[in-house]
Amino acid sequence: MLNVSESKAFIQPSIDGLFTEIKYYLYPSYRYLQGNCHCNAHLSSLLLKKREIPHKKIWVFAPCRYSESSNEVFRIQDPNHIAPRGYIRWGYHVAPLIQIGAQELIFDFNFSEYAPLSREEWLAHLNTQAYRCIVEAPENFLFYSSPSLKKPGKSLFNGDFYSVEGDCLENKWLEKGLAVNETALLMHEEVIKRALKNHAGASLINDYKFLIGSINNFECVFRDRSFNKRMTPEFQEKHYDLIHYYRGIFEDNVEKWSKLIKEITE
Repeated sequence: MLNVSESKAFIQPSIDGLFTEIKYYLYPSYRYLQGNCHCNAHLSSLLLKKREIPHKKIWVFAPCRYSESSNEVFRIQDPNHIAPRGYIRWGYHVAPLIQIGAQELIFDFNFSEYAPLSREEWLAHLNTQAYRCIVEAPENFLFYSSPSLKKPGKSLFNGDFYSVEGDCLENKWLEKGLAVNETALLMHEEVIKRALKNHAGASLINDYKFLIGSINNFECVFRDRSFNKRMTPEFQEKHYDLIHYYRGIFEDNVEKWSKLIKEITE
């Protein structure tokens, strides 16, 4: 972290320029709030590292991620209005943190596209007083979970994290997360908005929202090329042409982000 003496040279114009630069690189990924905040945070961290700016990551966990007895999540309003339930459910959130003396600056474009947030401002966006907040090293990409001892199917944060190496690096989880968000946003513009403009039926709009507005469904179909209870073989056959086309877009976006990350880290 920056100490007090270092902070004297780190004036507001520097912060503003840094914030704008990272926003430019991340756009449009951060505008899909359904998921992959850890990918947004990690790309931001790589840019901060490239600029030799000391920083960490601040993580916040909803009760469902640390309590055996709670299913409480962070309920976030969807600015794109494509979430099937009308709101987004988060079990955790993360963003880069720069500390200048006693001042904490959080770079989270999900909540503020124009300026960094204080910790108090950042936590206020989560709309709950129940959470656990920890500050970790910037290399930590995502956390490990362990099975609940009391509830089958429930997993809880176990206190450990992993970095972008091994399987995570080889499988391009960072690049794929960013590509998921960008592709979903493109489909919002080209599929959902177009359908609404053409006065498509409620059933079709509902299908599109479940496909595009749910991070679990979107990643199942486009990243994993798999099926789940909602994204059944029948559903995917019904929308075969659409899915086939945007799978190609997704793969192109993976390559785009791969090249960008290589440029940043070389």
